[in-house]
Amino acid sequence: MDFSTLRTELRDNMLHDRSDRVSGQTDRLWTDATLNRYINEAQKRFARDSFCLRDATTASVTEVAMVTDQHEYALSKKVLAVISAKIEGEDGDMIRTGHSALNAYSPPDPMFFDVNAVSSAAGKPVAYSTDEGFGADGSQIVTPTLYLYPKPSATYNATNIKMRVVRLPLVDMSADDDEPEIPEEHHLDMLDWAAYLALRIADDDVGNQKLAERYAQSFKTHTTEARNVAMRRLFTPHQWGFGRAGFTWEH
Repeated sequence: MDFSTLRTELRDNMLHDRSDRVSGQTDRLWTDATLNRYINEAQKRFARDSFCLRDATTASVTEVAMVTDQHEYALSKKVLAVISAKIEGEDGDMIRTGHSALNAYSPPDPMFFDVNAVSSAAGKPVAYSTDEGFGADGSQIVTPTLYLYPKPSATYNATNIKMRVVRLPLVDMSADDDEPEIPEEHHLDMLDWAAYLALRIADDDVGNQKLAERYAQSFKTHTTEARNVAMRRLFTPHQWGFGRAGFTWEH
């Protein structure tokens, strides 16, 4: 559904912004520019809340060139989560780990990343983390960050890490024939947030708080449903087994 059609749906069928409702020089309560801004914001919000926008091909958000002896790499601010990562040219994915796992014992199992194998020496990165929230000086990291373990040796300098990511829309829609980047089945769903933004102001002539809240709740329902579907597709089911300190569930 293109931008023009979405704006018309929002204005006519959701906001009922008709020319016979107001008098004066303008016949609209909301300008096209305002509704355009609300629709773009709605798409970003839907993508962020639902994890429905996944990408494995756009180089600006899915590729990072390794640098000798460097652990930390800033990702695009459009990246919400890294689903998987691998060294370009190799078949197998790297192992996902986390800050706490680097200082904890992991049971010996081929499906596990053995933290004891990671040393301070540079080499071939075999694992990655995206949960580092602080820089070396202790400051908060705003940009999404990829950490590689161990740090790359000179052999891997300039070699790309290829990722599959969950992301935000890359650009705002502007032309009437532009279409949202999120899947088509969610185009109308996301308009609930645009309607909420338009109606949330406390003005009897323009806003409607109760209706705004209903749209906000409807939007939340849609994003929760979409996120549940995304989670089922993105993550590996539980494994189970015996002989590992009793019966255990593992991710």
